[in-house]
Amino acid sequence: MPEQPDAAQQVQAMLGRGWRWSEADPDVLLHQQDHTLFVRYDRAAGTLGVSAALDAALQLVIPTAASKSKSFWRKPSN
Repeated sequence: MPEQPDAAQQVQAMLGRGWRWSEADPDVLLHQQDHTLFVRYDRAAGTLGVSAALDAALQLVIPTAASKSKSFWRKPSN
């Protein structure tokens, strides 16, 4: 199993995917399209805290093994 990234590595990955620092709060990283999705970076503790909206969105993610297809198509019902 691959090692989990630490908070600083996760922040760098998010910045690379288009997230950006908030102008109003330098510890908040915002999703580029939906500002209700954000993380708060606690540099001293080395942790990330997620917004309620981001937490709810993450609950919808279905982990998929690397060996499985990432596409899901329902079979048409007759």
